[in-house]
Amino acid sequence: MVSGGKAEAAASEGRLIGGRYRLGEQLGAGGMGAVWAGLDVLVGREVAVKEAYVAQGPSRVERILREARAAARVNHPSVVTVHDVVMEDGRPWIVMERVHGESLAALLERQRSLPEREAARIALCVLEALSAAHARGVLHRDVKPGNVLLGADGRVVLSDFGIAYIAGEESLTRSGEFMGSLAYTAPERMGGRRPGPASDLWSLGVLLFQMVEGWSPFQRESVEGTVGAVLTAKTPETRRADALASVIADLLSKEPDERPEADRVVRALRGAAGEGAGRHDVPAKSGGNGRRPWLGAAAIAATLVLVFLATDGWPGGGRKQPSADSSPTSSHTASPTPTVTAAKGYVHVREDEFGLEVPARWQRHAQNTDGQYRYTKGSYELLVVPGRDSVKAYPDGLIEYQRNDEPELQPYREATWSTASGFRLVEVGDRTLAEGQFTWQKDERGQEVFARNLVLLVDGRYHVVLVRGPASERETVGRIYERAATTYVATESET
Repeated sequence: MVSGGKAEAAASEGRLIGGRYRLGEQLGAGGMGAVWAGLDVLVGREVAVKEAYVAQGPSRVERILREARAAARVNHPSVVTVHDVVMEDGRPWIVMERVHGESLAALLERQRSLPEREAARIALCVLEALSAAHARGVLHRDVKPGNVLLGADGRVVLSDFGIAYIAGEESLTRSGEFMGSLAYTAPERMGGRRPGPASDLWSLGVLLFQMVEGWSPFQRESVEGTVGAVLTAKTPETRRADALASVIADLLSKEPDERPEADRVVRALRGAAGEGAGRHDVPAKSGGNGRRPWLGAAAIAATLVLVFLATDGWPGGGRKQPSADSSPTSSHTASPTPTVTAAKGYVHVREDEFGLEVPARWQRHAQNTDGQYRYTKGSYELLVVPGRDSVKAYPDGLIEYQRNDEPELQPYREATWSTASGFRLVEVGDRTLAEGQFTWQKDERGQEVFARNLVLLVDGRYHVVLVRGPASERETVGRIYERAATTYVATESET
């Protein structure tokens, strides 16, 4: 007998799992298990706890453990975070972050279709999550509205990697057994061919079609009818789609080789989402292991633009240029600026060539021979390089400077595994900025570093603001970066 039912769900509320996770109300249930609201009593953190159904044998246990392994391999804001896996009563419980909101399925059930711009925004986040997974050798294989969570804060999260296929590991799907949601499954999987990243992109195309048009293009009343529609039926023409019509049609090509690459889909989605003005998107650099590039855009450069404009914070026209071989100035110390009120937990520091806010009680290091100002605490580091390199020396532009030349990102370029996303180029008035996100493997133990990087072009010279820290602490790195980037002001020359 499979566990579940209202009576058992009610009885489980208040139960302590693994001596640490207190179960609350049941949030939902499916073929693989039930999901509960929970509380990590050790740290006081809200969590979601997924209980495995194991009535059909140990393969169920292995499948839900696979879900945990697959999700844990992918560190991205649009992929649900797995905190822990606990064995209780002979079955696994996956402890995940709690996303407050609703599923895309619930939203579509309530209002059928979405405005094209909102559909593009959601699809872009899902694509970023898929690209991050593909870079790790993970295919999702069950992209559907029920597995897309919409946070109350606007965040979009891809969940349920329960039938994910991990490259290099034997598939758990037995010969003749099919797992997945038929109406969202690519034709090659229906035909028994090996899936690839393009298979997930097909599912994204179905998702886009449904969000914009208000119905699933291949869903039929019977299993046979649905399978036949996926394999042979012509994709219905879109009626409501405008900017997305072409990319939807291309994503739903029957042959995987005919579907567009992720970078083209990214450009189309950004344009439809209203993110294309003033930005030029480029493919991300792939790591040295031959995996597909992670193509996405998680950072929001427009936010930086608005803050800079609102505060008149664009770097000034001049600066004292540090030479590449200048000596560290250990006698110069950064001190709070009395006329500037910093955000809580931060101090405003003023160097000879710039000012910005850094976290309080971080250690300041004297400017080194590479022209870098460093502020550190533990495994976190904030680097500022005010105009060391010139456009004349590196004429290929801001994004190529980040990808290929910026010395501060050399560890990323030399890593055995690395990925990048979020490349954006924005021009406002006579100022230009670009930013990107970078993740790389730090050492043989598998430790990873996450960095956010901003490059400003000021009077023909590159100004760099970079924050890096553990990849497991992306949100912390992001908060520090955003504060530093939006408060950075170059010192004007005294003329």
